Amino acid sequence: MNSDPMAERRLGHDPRHEPTEFWDSVFSAGERMLNRRAVDRRLPYFVDRFPPAAMTLILALLVLTVIDGVLTIELIDVDCQEINPLMRHFLGNGPLCFLFAKYVMTAAGLPVLLIFKNFPLFGTRFRAGYLIPVFVLLYAGLVGYQVQLLLHLK
Repeated sequence: MNSDPMAERRLGHDPRHEPTEFWDSVFSAGERMLNRRAVDRRLPYFVDRFPPAAMTLILALLVLTVIDGVLTIELIDVDCQEINPLMRHFLGNGPLCFLFAKYVMTAAGLPVLLIFKNFPLFGTRFRAGYLIPVFVLLYAGLVGYQVQLLLHLK
């Protein structure tokens, strides 16, 4: 008889031997938010959950995208022009089409950025997730500029 307590714990059900189902990735309440060991955190890795700060930044980015779209439409009404040719095309199809396209293009890229947030970019120590707060700051600056421009032109 084996008196090793670790061996007794391993006699029970081990979920590592079961295949992962497709829906487990959607409905699973995973626990890993980062690697446990500091040495492992230097390598690229995926996580099961994201910190509330990351989700707050994602939400802020989506809100700033909508605000940017609305301010762009307001600026167009006071004889400004859209410089981006793709967005100019959508704007030519109407303001709702423009807002929808702007939101969808931003929202489509954010899950990819969030999933790969712990991956280094171009072989550097700069991780993809570091771009999220950078994008929020850039959008906040853009919205601030648009507000100043709108106040000056009206």
